Amino acid sequence: MSGKRDGMDDLPACPCCAERVTRRGGVRFMPRTAAPMGACGECLLPPPPFQLGKDDAPPSLPLPPFEWPRSQAEIEVLVERVVADCKACLDRVAALADSELSFASVVAPLMAQPNYKTNPLVCQAKHLQHCSPNGALREAAAKASTAFAACKKQATLREDVCAKVRAFAETAEAQALPEYEAHFLKSLLDDFHRGGLTLAPEDRAQLRRLLDEDSEACSKFKRNLGEDASRLSFAAEELEGCEPDFIQQRLDAASGKVVLSLKYPDVLPVLQSCSVGATRRTVALARDRCFPENLELVAKGIQLRFESAKLLGHKSWSDMVTERRMSGCPETVISFLEELRKKALAGAEADKERFRRLKAAHLAERGELPEGGPVDVRLEAWDTSFYHTRLLKQEYGVDHEAIRKYFPLHVVVDGTLGIYQELLGLKFAEITSFDRWHEDVRLFVVNDEASGDCIGHFYLDLHPRDGKYNHAAIFHLLKRCQKEDGTWQLPVDCMLTNLPPPSPDGTPALLRHDDVVTFFHEFGHIMHGLCAEGQGNSTHLAKCPRDFVEAPSQMLENWCFHRGSLQRLSKHIETGEALPAEMAESLLKARNVGEGFFMCRQIYLATLDLTIHGKDPPKDAAGLQALVDEMRPRLSLVDNPPGCNMLQSFGHLMNQYSAAYYGYLWAEVISADMFASRFQADPFSKEAGMAYRKQVLAVGGVGKISEHLAKFLGRPPKEDAFLKARGIL
Repeated sequence: MSGKRDGMDDLPACPCCAERVTRRGGVRFMPRTAAPMGACGECLLPPPPFQLGKDDAPPSLPLPPFEWPRSQAEIEVLVERVVADCKACLDRVAALADSELSFASVVAPLMAQPNYKTNPLVCQAKHLQHCSPNGALREAAAKASTAFAACKKQATLREDVCAKVRAFAETAEAQALPEYEAHFLKSLLDDFHRGGLTLAPEDRAQLRRLLDEDSEACSKFKRNLGEDASRLSFAAEELEGCEPDFIQQRLDAASGKVVLSLKYPDVLPVLQSCSVGATRRTVALARDRCFPENLELVAKGIQLRFESAKLLGHKSWSDMVTERRMSGCPETVISFLEELRKKALAGAEADKERFRRLKAAHLAERGELPEGGPVDVRLEAWDTSFYHTRLLKQEYGVDHEAIRKYFPLHVVVDGTLGIYQELLGLKFAEITSFDRWHEDVRLFVVNDEASGDCIGHFYLDLHPRDGKYNHAAIFHLLKRCQKEDGTWQLPVDCMLTNLPPPSPDGTPALLRHDDVVTFFHEFGHIMHGLCAEGQGNSTHLAKCPRDFVEAPSQMLENWCFHRGSLQRLSKHIETGEALPAEMAESLLKARNVGEGFFMCRQIYLATLDLTIHGKDPPKDAAGLQALVDEMRPRLSLVDNPPGCNMLQSFGHLMNQYSAAYYGYLWAEVISADMFASRFQADPFSKEAGMAYRKQVLAVGGVGKISEHLAKFLGRPPKEDAFLKARGIL
């Protein structure tokens, strides 16, 4: 891979020229961030121009270490570099002599291999699959993600590396490791076990095939969701009850029809506000029928996971997953869910009957009652959000469309950032000139208020577009770690949401209160990523248990129901006034309306997840359909419409949340206890905020979460606060 440049024999050879000429036809081929030391200008791609923001000034604040790819070839080079560096890392460990084995030589290199999130090149290569407006780049980035997943699996399949880790584990140094370091050695040994190195060679090969096929099925599932271009057309009168600006923004001048996608900013307003039942039905059915090929992928994925778990000696995938969680086993989770359902069921049935009667009265007003009268009115899947919204408006004075006018997007963003800065002792500064993947993207640098030290960056990419990730999520692009020169690489996070964009005429986007809650929640995940401290948090070996990771953000949702917070998060689009006291009071009183009913839905989803990942998973799409048809009415109290299956778009079960969706409810019990114990008396207590930052966020996934919580709470967690907050006790 080396070669001399003509006329420059007296200079060191460029390490890339020969490869460039022989493999790339002489063209420039390597991004600067992926190039080895000494690469010449002919081999390097020119630096990408900054996509400038509010001004044309060069950036004056520190930037994340990213240059986003502009071509498939760049992504391919990044993948080649990461895979090669990872192999080299593993080879160095495998080549160690017995006398050279130590924590520093064996464990430390494997804690932050080049294919982990400590490497900026990994993020550059794969992140654009979720957000690039360029379909070819999304596809290339998705392939990169698959390649890195395979690379990470390969690391757990290296017998020679495993042998060195096992040999080190037998040394006196390993036996005397402090608890912190011993955690990582144990985690590595567990990784090798889960990679199949304790299996016979033929079983090991089978496991590798299963894991690779599952990764590919998950990638196809995500691509199908992101690439969906389905559209529904309605006459304006078919959207009666929806806001005029919602209709106007989606009006196609050529056809005179209102055109809707199946993404949440289009779907939710219809399901919540449209008075025309037939329209709601059309939208709901389209949403749950539009990805039929995904059901086959789910069926394939759960079978592959089941077979993988069995090979590794587990009864099921859910047994294998929960072994590493706070819960410890699926039986504990099932018992937890069943106890919650028993406590919530009476309220849920009363909520359902309340919604049904409200529907009957509404149909009577419209002259649409069935022949049998009110007793024959059924509550359908497309009715629940609408009649919940109607109930809030009629009996609690909660008019979500009126409330929207108090929540312009920019006010919510600025207010949220302000509250987090105050609570956690941080300072944010926006960077306007930086390399971005789309003009909507914003970038902020985060500093500790007391010391002034920079602790990281975060991106915000808030509006929907074709090909973009279609839910709300946080992506931890880069983790904190110490570099070879002793300096610290700082973490970088990114929020992707599908909040409504400003109108073409510049009118600010308006958010529903539940959108405000979503934004506040997701930003809590950013803070979790940026506030984590220490070298150990940079590695996948110190991830937070999946059934805890939602607790910090769920706890912070309480600020969206606090009068002081609502004043800071709101400003009427026309008058500039904050949300009036009576509206805020209505929101607070209505918080638990329908709570039993909607908790049963969460219990249904969590139970469905555990069931399909249990000891007897459905064998095919037909089996999945039969399971949903049976479980949905029994657990959620709502019939499943014929041919509908939300598993087709339930992305959680085709990523790291498989057999872990219960974690939302599990974590909410913890979150309610944290808020009630430390913040309810004073949500803006800086003392409590700093304790939360240092005792809950900073520790990341290192150590036992239960012990960190006990330190923060002053005792082990209890569920009483959760049951009271949900109106169950």
